[in-house]
Amino acid sequence: MAAVPQRKTFDEVFPLTLPADATPSLENTLVEGYVTPWYALGWTFEEYELWRQLAKQQEWNKRWNVFSDSQSKWINPRWNKYSNELPHYHCPKLYIMPNGDALYKIAINSYSHLKTLDVWRLDVIDAATDVLVLSQAKAAELRWYRTGPY
Repeated sequence: MAAVPQRKTFDEVFPLTLPADATPSLENTLVEGYVTPWYALGWTFEEYELWRQLAKQQEWNKRWNVFSDSQSKWINPRWNKYSNELPHYHCPKLYIMPNGDALYKIAINSYSHLKTLDVWRLDVIDAATDVLVLSQAKAAELRWYRTGPY
């Protein structure tokens, strides 16, 4: 009698992270009996790491909240120089992961984001790397992160 193949688990079908060049399935589509969760392309920072990154910037003010103010007072203004070059794209957005780490996401696995990435991928990654002032080592950590729903 032939063995019945075991159904893969959700985590086997949708790992917590994927390499940057392994584009996930479109969100909310059915894959192997599961609905595809949201994935975000970006870089993660532990809180101390984010503080250190922001402290390198002269415009950083110690009174700012590391999570909420980093977006409005640091990231958004730095993205302005790319708004004409990448008019169909948005600046990196801060997302707080369930474990408390900060994720600066530059795309999600939605139709519009994946379509835009097909055309502008390298430009968006280069712009985000510049805006976030990432070292080469940190820039190489770009990955897709499963962000929900779980």
